[in-house]
Amino acid sequence: MTKATDQRSRIMAAARDILREEGHEALSVRHIAKRAGLSTMGVYSYFGGKDQVCEQLYIEGFRDLAAAVSRSGSGEDPEAAVIKSTTAYLDFYRRNTNRYALMFGMGATDYSPGEAAKRSARESFAVAISTVQPLISDENAQEEARRLAFQTWASTHGFIAIKPHAAGMSEAEWEEMVLGSVRQLVRGRGMD
Repeated sequence: MTKATDQRSRIMAAARDILREEGHEALSVRHIAKRAGLSTMGVYSYFGGKDQVCEQLYIEGFRDLAAAVSRSGSGEDPEAAVIKSTTAYLDFYRRNTNRYALMFGMGATDYSPGEAAKRSARESFAVAISTVQPLISDENAQEEARRLAFQTWASTHGFIAIKPHAAGMSEAEWEEMVLGSVRQLVRGRGMD
C-alpha cells in the first residue's frame, strides 16, 4: 500500500467513525484530521476538503444500501422479494442511522451531492426497480416498475423520517406498518 493510499484510507476510516458515532454535523476537516492522526492539510491534499469526504461517504452508503437490498429476495415469489428487500432497507437504516441521514439529507447539512454521488444513488434505485419488475406484466412494464419502486422506497423513507415522532409505538409495530404499506402498494398493482 502506498503512503497516499494509506492516508486516504485513514481519512475515510476516521470520517466513517465520526459519522457513525457523532453524526454528519460533527464532520469537519479538523475533526477528521485529528481522528486520522494527520494534519488538516492532509485531508485537503487527499480529498480537497470536507465535501469530497462526504461525497465518498455518500457513494459508499448507496453502494452498501444497494448491496443489502439486492441480496434479499432472489428466487422468491415477487411480493415476498419486495417485502424482504424492504426489510433489508429498514435493517440498513437501523445499522446506519447517521449515514442514512447524510445520504438522504435528513437534518441540517451543508453538503450537497455531486454528480458521482447522484449516480450512485440512481444505481442503488435501479436495484429497487429490478426487485419490483417481476410484479409488472403490462406493456409499460419499465415505467410501471420505476413508479412502483419509487412508491415503495418513498413510503419506506417517509416512515423512517417520521419514526422519531411515533411516540408509544414499538419497533415491531412500526416495522409492520412500513411493511403493510409496501404490501398495499404491491397488491394495488396486481399480478396477472
